[in-house]
Amino acid sequence: MAERGKISKTGRASTQFGKGGAQAVVIENDSSRGKVFVEVKKLLGEAKIGFQNLSSGHPIIINKGQFAEAAGVIKTALVEGDAARYTIEAEEPNQVVFVENTNKEPARMVVKESPFAWYASN
Repeated sequence: MAERGKISKTGRASTQFGKGGAQAVVIENDSSRGKVFVEVKKLLGEAKIGFQNLSSGHPIIINKGQFAEAAGVIKTALVEGDAARYTIEAEEPNQVVFVENTNKEPARMVVKESPFAWYASN
């Protein structure tokens, strides 16, 4: 067993259990960015556009040659319409930066074109 207050080799804080509310973990809920990220991934998958991404905090990397189609799909979903959730902050030939329409710390979504074509794993 690990010493009191230390984390064991397996990465478990075994000595932290049973301390009540003093050790409560607070996870910030980023529901807006997370929901939009999942929605965009789903739209790209349905349009059969290849992309690579780690999380909602990283840029979405679109396969070479499919960037224009992907940008169109994302713009239609996020920017166009009466209740547009995002606006375009910067648009370059191989990159588009979307910014959330909010006053409080707006989320940014970066979509870039990859110099490579990735193969889908599914």
